[in-house]
Amino acid sequence: MRVSHLAPTQWSKTPSVKVAAAELIKLIVIKIEVVVVVVITEVVVVVVVVVVVVVVVVEVIVVVVVVEVKVVVIVVVVVVVVVVVGVVVVIAVVEKGVVVVVVVVVVVVVVAAAAAVVFPGLGWDNLRNIEASQAVKYTFHQCKLTDDGRYLIPDNVFTVPLKTSHVERRAQILETWQNTSSLTSKTINVNTGLNYAGASISGSYSSEMMSMKSKQIENNAVTVRVKLQYNRYEAKLQPHSTPSEQFKTSVMNLAARIELNQTALAIYDAQLIVRDFGTHVLTGVTAGAALVKDDYLSRDYIASQSNDKKSVLASASASYLSIFKIDSNIAQSADRSASDSYKNSLSYSTITALGGPIIETGNLRVDQWAQQVDSNLVPMDRTGDPLYFLITPDRFPELPPSLVYDVAKYVREAVDVYYQMNLIPGCTRLGAPDFSRFANFDDGSCTVQNANTTFGGVYQTCSVSGRYLHSNPCSGMSHVNPKTGRASCPSSYSAVRVYSGSKLGRRETQRSCRRCGFLWLRRCCNSKVYQARANFQTHWCAAMGPVAPESGYRFGGIYTSTSQNLVTGKMGCPTNFRAQRLLADLTLCISDDFELSTPFSVPFAGLFSCQAGNPLASPGNSDSKSWPSRCPQGFSQHLATVDMGCAIHYCAESGALSGPVLPPVKRPPFMLKPALPMTSAESYSMFDRESMTWTMGQKAEEMFKEAPSAGASKGNVPGNQGNGDSSVHSSVVSGKIRFNPA
Repeated sequence: MRVSHLAPTQWSKTPSVKVAAAELIKLIVIKIEVVVVVVITEVVVVVVVVVVVVVVVVEVIVVVVVVEVKVVVIVVVVVVVVVVVGVVVVIAVVEKGVVVVVVVVVVVVVVAAAAAVVFPGLGWDNLRNIEASQAVKYTFHQCKLTDDGRYLIPDNVFTVPLKTSHVERRAQILETWQNTSSLTSKTINVNTGLNYAGASISGSYSSEMMSMKSKQIENNAVTVRVKLQYNRYEAKLQPHSTPSEQFKTSVMNLAARIELNQTALAIYDAQLIVRDFGTHVLTGVTAGAALVKDDYLSRDYIASQSNDKKSVLASASASYLSIFKIDSNIAQSADRSASDSYKNSLSYSTITALGGPIIETGNLRVDQWAQQVDSNLVPMDRTGDPLYFLITPDRFPELPPSLVYDVAKYVREAVDVYYQMNLIPGCTRLGAPDFSRFANFDDGSCTVQNANTTFGGVYQTCSVSGRYLHSNPCSGMSHVNPKTGRASCPSSYSAVRVYSGSKLGRRETQRSCRRCGFLWLRRCCNSKVYQARANFQTHWCAAMGPVAPESGYRFGGIYTSTSQNLVTGKMGCPTNFRAQRLLADLTLCISDDFELSTPFSVPFAGLFSCQAGNPLASPGNSDSKSWPSRCPQGFSQHLATVDMGCAIHYCAESGALSGPVLPPVKRPPFMLKPALPMTSAESYSMFDRESMTWTMGQKAEEMFKEAPSAGASKGNVPGNQGNGDSSVHSSVVSGKIRFNPA
């Protein structure tokens, strides 16, 4: 039996502690400065004594209120403090600086006692159920406290005491992890505010849910949970709260990317925002404590007790009683033979203490526990809104409203991509032939139907738009089908274009110089900058009808530079499979060695994307525009990658991608950082070698027009392909480099 206790953290230590400490210290600086000045001047010792005594007494009273010391103790503490401070002040006349140290120590004590709280306003990762970076700004100018005087709260947070609070005891049978709600994040996991079918996977990557899922699968068990819970109050965020400086900076950077039409970088920056601040922002937190016991019982035992579940719950409560002295009536309601059967079918048990006093099993009564809960409250539930709800015109008046809505759209899409990348559809019915232990979303694929799972390979074509010097952006982007040695499909297979995309190439500079000016005494140089774009199309070869046996390929999974292959559990292919590159950052594992690769292969049923459907999901349909974007029956879709906001999925047989270890969460960003495109501001640039400074933009353009012409020729340019010409000129005159449009 495992016992875990989460009491040492009061509402969990977060960056809000540092913020509270900083704000309080700022408020007390004025008092400290007054004391220092009085001590250093050594003029009015009596006044110093009075001031310091008053300050310290006030601080002590605050500390006393926070820890709820009785009035008698308050009087004693105040008297002692007055005497000590009087002595300290006298010493300070000779030894300057002592009073400052004492006051600072008192301030630190007050801050430590009042600031250990987590507030709404933090970012929240709703897949992992953990706090992220601070999204809302905290200020403490009003010195607000909770109604019980225990905790200092920000100005934009208010608390609602639960005056009708009662200790809730509940026993329940949890057939599967999918029926289970989080102990501390139920509301925000259920009410996600996301208009997305896969939002139901919220919380599925939390340590709590992963642990329960593993134990239920490994032990073929059902969980019976008995919980004792006490809620004290709710902390809620005021509407229209100001964003934190960190969040505001990230949003402003994203707005700049959008305004400059740097789409790829905007998508990348939006994914970074989700990585740093999570998917949601907390708008409410319920404070309380709980004692939870989870028992994992044989699934066969639960099935045999399907008509008498009350007996199971009574036995669970009796087992709970054997650890905590709570209510003797529970033990009397449980039949001894039923309790024995319950214990015999028990395979694993855990006890978790959320907040409250340190537990001592066998020596704790419910009334004693409830009385001590206030000393250590932790979050028992959380509410929140999607992170992009914070991005509104009233919170970002510096930006045009239309641009604010565009920023919110990019962040919303980044949240959706985060969910899509971690959505694993499949059969989630434990015990079904096609059960997938990886799956966290039931797609109704538990009943398998026949489908043609042979495919004839993949290939990719690429063409260049614009001009390049040496670095061809299509280098490494064109891939032939190994089956044919060309960009084509074998006979009996049909080419299906799954995606068309583009990638910006490297910037290159070509420089040429010659003698120029009066009597050719000067050396004039001309430079031209090139940046081309690769346009690629990805195809796969589908078997629309009967094909020859062993004429195609076996499928061994897919991986990218940021996500693992579900077949191997790493970024690589199984034994006897070859890696076939696709898109900008995708590798597909294929093999035509049917004898040696079969043990590692997975039945495959096509690819589809936001641009193209899957012909295998609509047999006999030759109209590519009407192909559905889904998998055939008996197959589950898995996200291969996301390119420029477009999701590309592949179909594998349900349950075939289930390994022994549950897959970890995939965190953004889900793309390599794109190249920075040239902008109009870079068209004119001048570099002064004497001052080692750059001049750019309009001023550089004016200087360029005033200078004499360099008269250099453009020279020969390799790679002159396409109609576009992404290039600019630069020149060196009198020791300066200057650029002008080609």
